[in-house]
Amino acid sequence: SWDSYDTKDHKLLAYETKYSYAGVVWDFDIELSASMPVLNNPSLTPTLTVYYHDNGVDKIAYIVLFNYANNPSSRTAHIHINWDTVKAGFSATDSFPVTNIQRISFSGFTSHYNGQSATPLSQPEDGYIRITNSVVTGTNAKLNLSRVVVPQHNYGICTSYDDHYDLNPQRLVNNMVALGYQGLVNHYCGMSHYPEMTWKSDINKWQIPDTLVTGEAVVNACTRKWHEKYAQALHNANMQPIFGVSFEMYSLGANEFWAQRDWNSNLGKTGYQPPSYFFSLSDQNALAYLHKVFIEFADTMVAGGCNVNIQIGEPWWWYNTDTNLPCVYDYPTKLAFNADTGLYAPDLGTIYEAMNKTGTPYDEFKTWLRNKLGQTCQNIRAAIKAKYANAQVCPLIFFPSIRSPIQTLATYINYPSQHYSYPNFDYIMTEAYDWLLEAKLDLAHQAVSQIPTQDLGYPANKVAYLSGFVPDASIAYIYGFDKNKPYRTPIWQRIFGDMKNNVSLGLMKQFIWAYPQVMFDSITIDTTQAPNGFFVENTLYSPISDNTPYPPDIYL
Repeated sequence: SWDSYDTKDHKLLAYETKYSYAGVVWDFDIELSASMPVLNNPSLTPTLTVYYHDNGVDKIAYIVLFNYANNPSSRTAHIHINWDTVKAGFSATDSFPVTNIQRISFSGFTSHYNGQSATPLSQPEDGYIRITNSVVTGTNAKLNLSRVVVPQHNYGICTSYDDHYDLNPQRLVNNMVALGYQGLVNHYCGMSHYPEMTWKSDINKWQIPDTLVTGEAVVNACTRKWHEKYAQALHNANMQPIFGVSFEMYSLGANEFWAQRDWNSNLGKTGYQPPSYFFSLSDQNALAYLHKVFIEFADTMVAGGCNVNIQIGEPWWWYNTDTNLPCVYDYPTKLAFNADTGLYAPDLGTIYEAMNKTGTPYDEFKTWLRNKLGQTCQNIRAAIKAKYANAQVCPLIFFPSIRSPIQTLATYINYPSQHYSYPNFDYIMTEAYDWLLEAKLDLAHQAVSQIPTQDLGYPANKVAYLSGFVPDASIAYIYGFDKNKPYRTPIWQRIFGDMKNNVSLGLMKQFIWAYPQVMFDSITIDTTQAPNGFFVENTLYSPISDNTPYPPDIYL
């Protein structure tokens, strides 16, 4: 797809906005996959969908591509579109204005798609529309492209597939290079877009494959291809990705038998809509699936020419914040605890009540849960290294959930310090965004200066740190900020102040979380022009490195 107004890029890297396509002629070659029908299929013909404004009203036109193809009865053709004369509709009879186009996108279907049926396909079908040799001519054919270039600096950046799956990965890399980023890039492989899933008619829902039984791939083909190209683009830019996978399971494709549950058998789930669940740490089928996710993403790094460097993202036993009940009672977990100890899993109550329940079997269960988390992470590391012996593997640990003012069951069982200690992992990655959003930069500093080094024994150059983040408008209220007030820049000042505090420690890398926020606010680091500050668009700001409170007027 293409947006006439560039919402995906930094202001100093963005394409010029032109809503009028008048005076533009577009020539390109098109190729459809073998799984798709030919161009002039009467019911499944591919189209170019045009979103436009007409006298203040949003409208859509469908350009049926075979009408502009030199070989309409084939899957490969040359397409010629003159925007001054193009018409929509199956027979190309419908005129529409082209002077206020908002967006264009290609649409297509695989051959077995039936638009009259409400039943999904029994097996997934992959298809592609490949556009090559794209040439635009005419009086209005050129767009200016902003291209700021700044010197390289030492800060890293984070990306995420769920944020960027619709972008060419080369575009991400070009922007990162232009903004001075180099070396390691932290990338979250996402949660909602990577899973392969099939429709299960017996339960009337989508579900991820049980790969321990079937041996199926677990990462879908589109995701694999995107990550291979991303790794290749990073490698060509002399950059190295860290691919992170979390314990989250997308609810719309989840196998609920594999999920963590509380004492009342309620699913552990996040507050997002749709929510995500969390893989049981005791279900062998779930763990086989999770291991395969890590391995398949490692495979894409190798295919792209990169070294294998994997992050185990925020491993934990979940608790539901509306009830404060820990999700440690899925059936496989209760069975495993009994098999290992001969004891039955007791009701610990809430994460607060659990701290007052001591003696057998409470103490044994808490210790077992803690060790189970640590051993699960070590088993993932072993599985990756069994295939890629030289792989680097780290856990990502969110310290505000472990070092809270009040000790809870969650702070205890989610910090298996013995398992996490050096050299059980090649390095460690930490984050502390709650403290940063509370203007507690002294605590955030401890997340790199004390806990990983003094408690866990990692040399400073084997400690990586994620600094951020700026919540977007939809979730600003969760942290007390008024989305209608200028809350974003004060957070950026503390992000840069937080990282400034850590510079002297000699860390492995500090990563700014994350690329979408850097693009949205047009953040630039220019160590030549402003070695002690950063830019929001063209305005220079200074970091705030202490616990100075946020301005009161940005709160709800």
